[in-house]
Amino acid sequence: MLEFSPINIICIVANLLILYAIFKIFLFKRVDDILLKRQEEVDEATKAADIATAKALETKKEYENKIALADEEKEQILADIKKQGYDEYERIVSDARKKGDQILTEARHNAEVENERAKEVYAAQITDMVIDAASKIAATKHSAADDRKLYEKFISEAGVDNE
Repeated sequence: MLEFSPINIICIVANLLILYAIFKIFLFKRVDDILLKRQEEVDEATKAADIATAKALETKKEYENKIALADEEKEQILADIKKQGYDEYERIVSDARKKGDQILTEARHNAEVENERAKEVYAAQITDMVIDAASKIAATKHSAADDRKLYEKFISEAGVDNE
């Protein structure tokens, strides 16, 4: 049977204390060092992950800002291109109007010149007719009244009003 003696209990407690001290010095100290190193590694990894996350968020914000700036720049470029298009349109229309006005002016001038040429041709024809009529009159003898009737007939046929 088991006997409970105070010396036996003291020896058991002393053995337990000695074993605890030996384990504490040789075993638990090393285990605690390993656990401490592991904790430091985990802390460093956590810090690195936090830094990487912060950098990723910062990069995301920069990217979003760049996208926003690109959209604004795109809108500005489109507005500039539209303005240039409208300006070019106005310039082309203005040039076309100027050319149209110039063509009209030249056409009027050409019409006037053509009209003057037609008048000259008509005057030359009338002159030829007058010379022909005068030569016919000169070939025949007429009185002043006959000449007057012939002249009036000639004028009416030529289309010139008598003044």
